[in-house]
Amino acid sequence: MSRGNATRRSRRSRVYTAVLGAITMLVLLALFAALMIMPVPIAWVDTVQAKNNALGQSVSTTQIESYCPAPMQLADTGTYGDSAFQATVGNLSTQERFAAFGSVYSATVSPIGAASATEPIITLKDGDPSDDADVKIGTQSDAQSDSLIDTHMLQAVQGTGTAGTVVSWADEGDLKGVSAASCTATALSRSFLLTGTGTGTTQQLVVVNPSAKATTVDIMAWGSERAGKMALSTQSTVSVPAKGETSVDLSAAAEKQNGLYVTVSSKETPIAAMVRTVSMDGLTSQGSDFAVPLAAESDTAAVPAIASGDAVTAYLFAHEQTKTTLSWVTNHGLVSAKNVEVEAGKVQIVDLGKAPNGALGVLSTAEDALSFSVRAVRSGENGQADFALGQASAPAAYSGLALADDVDADVTLVNVTNVKQTVTITAYDETGKKTDDRDITLDANSAWSDAVSDLSQHDTVAALRLEDKSGAVAWGVRLGRDGLGDGAVAGLAMVNASSLMPSTAYVWTRADDAIVR
Repeated sequence: MSRGNATRRSRRSRVYTAVLGAITMLVLLALFAALMIMPVPIAWVDTVQAKNNALGQSVSTTQIESYCPAPMQLADTGTYGDSAFQATVGNLSTQERFAAFGSVYSATVSPIGAASATEPIITLKDGDPSDDADVKIGTQSDAQSDSLIDTHMLQAVQGTGTAGTVVSWADEGDLKGVSAASCTATALSRSFLLTGTGTGTTQQLVVVNPSAKATTVDIMAWGSERAGKMALSTQSTVSVPAKGETSVDLSAAAEKQNGLYVTVSSKETPIAAMVRTVSMDGLTSQGSDFAVPLAAESDTAAVPAIASGDAVTAYLFAHEQTKTTLSWVTNHGLVSAKNVEVEAGKVQIVDLGKAPNGALGVLSTAEDALSFSVRAVRSGENGQADFALGQASAPAAYSGLALADDVDADVTLVNVTNVKQTVTITAYDETGKKTDDRDITLDANSAWSDAVSDLSQHDTVAALRLEDKSGAVAWGVRLGRDGLGDGAVAGLAMVNASSLMPSTAYVWTRADDAIVR
C-alpha cells in the first residue's frame, strides 16, 4: 500500500469523526433545550404515596372580642333655642354587667371612644376559683363610653364564652323608659331589621372599629315602600378610623320608610355595629332602644320575652318571596295570629295588636329562611310610651346571659320544635357562685317564664346559663324598673342570650403533585 493511499484514508477518518462529534453535540443541545421547555413526565418525578387522599382538621379561635355600646344617647344634643325645648337625656342612669363562662383564662372590659381616658379597665373575676362553676363576673355603673370585652380561652369548647348587658333608664328628659342591649361579637358583616324612619324617629347607626387598622364600610338598605335595594340620600360608603367609630343618620339616609333592612360590610377588618332608635311625639317621649345585629336567617324563629298587653308589630324581610305564619307562644302551645305573604327584597310590617293573655313570645314559621324582629310598646301617663326592639333569638346547645343591677328581669324560654324538650338553667351570683340549678320541661311549641329573682332565694342573680342539648330553645329576658317616675313612666326592654359555642372552621389539606413539578 502506497504512502498516498494511507494518507487519504487517515484524512477521511478524521472528517468522519469530526462530523459525528458535531452531530452528537447538536443532538445533546436539542435534548437539553427540550428538557428546559417541556414538562417532565410524571413517572420521572417523586410522588407521595397517598396522592388522592385528603386530611381534614377542625380549627377554633381561642380569643374573641365582643362590643358593648355606650349608654343610650340622643342623636342631636344641640343647645340652640329656648331651654324648655332643648333635647336632654334627663336623669339617665346606666348599669353594665359582664360574665365569662367555662374555660376562660382571662376576660377584660376596656373602654373605647372619646370618654375612654377617664374610665377604668375591668377584669372579670371568679370569687371562688376552687369551685366548679367556672364563671367570672364584672360590673360597671354609669359608664359613658363604648367598651370591648377581650376574652382569652384555655380551649375552645362548648359552654365557653362571654356575655354582657348594658341597661339605661330615666324618668325625666327625652329618654324616659328603659333601654338595653347585649354585647355582640365583631364580624365583617352585620344586618339590622329596623322600625320606621318617619317624623319624630331617629335611627342612628354606630359602627365601631376596634382594630389598629382603618377600614371602609359599605351600607346597603331595603325599605318598606317598594322592593329592591334603595338609593340612600347620604353616602353609602364611610370610613371608620382605627380604634374609633363613625355614626350614620339612617333617618336622613332612608327617610319616610315604615321599616328598614340594613347591612353593614367592612372591607378590611372586623367591625361592631349597633343602631340607637329614639322616638318622640313633639315634646313627648315615645321610647328608645338599641337595635342589635340580627341572627342568621331561619325558617323557624322566635322572639321571647313578650307579655300580655304589649302592642306588638312584627317586621319581616326575605331575599326570596315566601309565606310565614305568625303565632303567639304560650305555656300551653300556639295561638294563631296572622298568615303573611313576604315579598322578596321588601320589609313587611304586620300589626299584631295587643298580645293576648298568656302570651310569652312570637313565633314565625316560614316556608323559606327570613329575618324576623318585633317592636313591643307599653304606654305610661300623659302620652308617654316606651318600646322594646326584640330580635329573633338563635338557639344553641350552650348559651349565657349577664343581668345588670337595679332592674327587674323575667326570663322566658321558647321551644321552637314540635316535640317536648328538657333544658337546664343555672343561676350565678355577683361572685360567680352557682345559686340555683333547675331542669325545665317545655311542651311542643310552648314557652316558660319566671322572675329571675325567683331563681335564687337569697342572692342577687348576676348571670344565667342554659344547657340545651337539643339546640331547640330560644330564650331571653324582659327588663323593666318598678316605680319609674312613681309608676307613671312605662319602661321595658328585651335582651337575648349569647351563644357559648366555639367558633369553628373546617380546613382540608390535599396532596398536589403539581407543587413539585
